[in-house]
Amino acid sequence: MEIETRKVQKLGYSSLGISLPKDWAEGLRLTPGAMVTVMREEDGSLRIRAGLFQQPVEQSECIIDVESCDVPGSLHRLITGSYVVGRNTIRIRSREEIDPEQLQEIHDAVKRLTGLTIVNQGSTFVTIENFAEPTRFPIEGLIRRLHYLTARMEKLSFDCVIVGGSGLADEVKRLEEEVDRLYWLVVRQLLLAIKDRTVASSVGETEPRRIVEDRVVASELENIGDLWRVVARAFTDLGDSRYKKSKDFIRVIQDLRQLLENQIETTMNAFFGQDWILANASLETHGKVMETSKQLEALVPIQKTMKDPSFCTTCISVREMLTPIAQISGHYATISQITINRALQATEGVLPSK
Repeated sequence: MEIETRKVQKLGYSSLGISLPKDWAEGLRLTPGAMVTVMREEDGSLRIRAGLFQQPVEQSECIIDVESCDVPGSLHRLITGSYVVGRNTIRIRSREEIDPEQLQEIHDAVKRLTGLTIVNQGSTFVTIENFAEPTRFPIEGLIRRLHYLTARMEKLSFDCVIVGGSGLADEVKRLEEEVDRLYWLVVRQLLLAIKDRTVASSVGETEPRRIVEDRVVASELENIGDLWRVVARAFTDLGDSRYKKSKDFIRVIQDLRQLLENQIETTMNAFFGQDWILANASLETHGKVMETSKQLEALVPIQKTMKDPSFCTTCISVREMLTPIAQISGHYATISQITINRALQATEGVLPSK
């Protein structure tokens, strides 16, 4: 980036002006009397473009040929991708009648994406419209909702092993589907914010770097939702099994739950408040979660061979379920690291004391 310093000059009685770099003007063939567009940025700077401003024409419609989607799941992915990049109308067409499996993919995709509705359908075509208004969904509100859902999944998942019952795991599954739906809405909003500064301002994304950070945070929370679904099912199997949980096992798993809940709340409070001190505390808690997870693992017996009469498949499941818990804690640690970086950027190098 080339930087020049130019002196502000008085033009007439009330106007001020600066001269344009000669090589820049010549390169764009600007001559006296030519028009330029001046745009005000959020940080107070001005951006100058040659010519009159023209609003870019958005490609809000796309067509998907069913014949190109012969791999199972590809039609679902193309609909999701079209939604995410901002298409408001998705037309699906086929030379022959759409088969039931592909029709099911279409309906599943529409059901999992906020704002999409099938408005027209025939044997060889389906027309999908998006009725979600971007300015109605601020990014911070969506991330707060993702946080609420994933935190709720944590509480239900631990209840699966303490209380038992498949109903809790079913509720976790339902919440995970809602997390997915919200995540794709967040991604769509962020991509629209990149393309349209008006949308960016209305959804609270006034700085380009925040868009990247919020995309990562949303992705971390979506991954956390997926992992809680795995943990809930493992905990349900454990709660319904004949596996005899010792008092030490119950005590350590309750300790693990308390530490993880502390990490979750501290992480997200730090993120929303841009508090590097809280974020640092959350990273310390992450280390304790990992230590407690190892303690719990040590309480589960190890059977090395299937011939061992004491071999217990449940014991293996218990040890394996600790892996996603560690991964969940790691995802929250990533959010804490992002928070520290964001806080450093916001304070311009002057950190608040405790």
